[in-house]
Amino acid sequence: MSRLSKSAVIRRYYLYRATARPGFHYPIYTFFLLFNGLSYTQIGLIASIQSVVIVTSEVPTGYVGDRIGRRNSLAVGAFIMLISNASYLVATDFAGFAFTFISLSFGGTFISGSGSAWLYDTLQEHGIEDEFTRVSGRGRAIGLYVGAAGCLLGAVLYTVNRLYPFYAGIAVAVLSLAFVLRLPQNEAYDEDSDHEQERIGMREALPVVFDQIKTPQLRWFVVYLALFSGALWTMDMWIQPIARSAIEETFLPTLKRLPIERPEILFIGLLYGAFRLLSAVASDYSSNLRDLLGVRKAIMLVPGIIAVTYVVAAFEPLMVFVMLFAMKGGGAMLGPIQNQYLNDHVQSVGRATLLSSVAMLRQVAGIPFRLGSGVLADAYSTIDAVAILGAVFLVASFLLWTFRSPVERDYEPSSTTKSAPESGAAED
Repeated sequence: MSRLSKSAVIRRYYLYRATARPGFHYPIYTFFLLFNGLSYTQIGLIASIQSVVIVTSEVPTGYVGDRIGRRNSLAVGAFIMLISNASYLVATDFAGFAFTFISLSFGGTFISGSGSAWLYDTLQEHGIEDEFTRVSGRGRAIGLYVGAAGCLLGAVLYTVNRLYPFYAGIAVAVLSLAFVLRLPQNEAYDEDSDHEQERIGMREALPVVFDQIKTPQLRWFVVYLALFSGALWTMDMWIQPIARSAIEETFLPTLKRLPIERPEILFIGLLYGAFRLLSAVASDYSSNLRDLLGVRKAIMLVPGIIAVTYVVAAFEPLMVFVMLFAMKGGGAMLGPIQNQYLNDHVQSVGRATLLSSVAMLRQVAGIPFRLGSGVLADAYSTIDAVAILGAVFLVASFLLWTFRSPVERDYEPSSTTKSAPESGAAED
């Protein structure tokens, strides 16, 4: 491998992140499914199938990333996502769209662990792994800036022709695959490198992974991530009905006076674009938040603030929009900090497998929250269900931080941060 400078590697990484998920279809895919005759029940069933696919695929695809190389795993994921984008053009029924979303989720599992593992190991090869939060946050921000424009453009294209957003998605997916292939392999997977990665089989990999998860530095942190993901990110599935109710009470009469077709779709495109724009800014400043508060306080306070907005929004309608932006912005700002803490405490061997395992555990934790919030939404309302989710998180996280701190009190991210103990050497 021709050894690229660190600036060249980071530049290529940013190009990949800019094209990975442009979001043309994000604000309108539900409308498109309804236009093709799917019911809300069928749409919900597809979402449930996606969760099953993610849960069952995360660890195997993370292991594949450790075996074939993280860059190659990213390429496989990008290719599958290209297929998913193209399938929108030919799908016409439940089975067709189930394939579309199953392939989307399956492709994403090749990326979820390998993307973070590739970046951390690449920065480590250049001696700048302490820059992970900044580079990861900047890369996410770039993707979200592009996605903000993509959401708005997708909504506009949809008002012209229902297929145009998906043509645009295919074009950018091809670009994304090309940019992935320009990323360098990690040294451990480079045939021209003298550095060799220890390769282990799945049977040997899983004990290594779970031994690392059980270390004092990670066990309660993973529990906290699962709680955060389950209780707070479940709200993402209720954004559209909650936002629709808020829009109907505030902006809809004005929107109907605009001389455009389907103005509510354009407004939703603007709303989702604003979500991504805020998330981009927040992600870009994640390292600033880390420096200001420290990792421990940031991971403790940000989710708590998000949960408080969930509760307050049930009593004050204007807080609905504050809640939506708090969830998107706070989550984006916290993501790179959480990922750095994870990466700083695991070995390079099996890194992608472990990160995928954590993603799988977060998905599993979300299942009862999704089912429970659905029951609550039917019994009361979606905003009441979300308020209960926020209250559950506040109580559970308070107990966790009181009795078992999820983050080491003296942890500081640096290039000298020790990785987790070797397999079998976990300490209590």
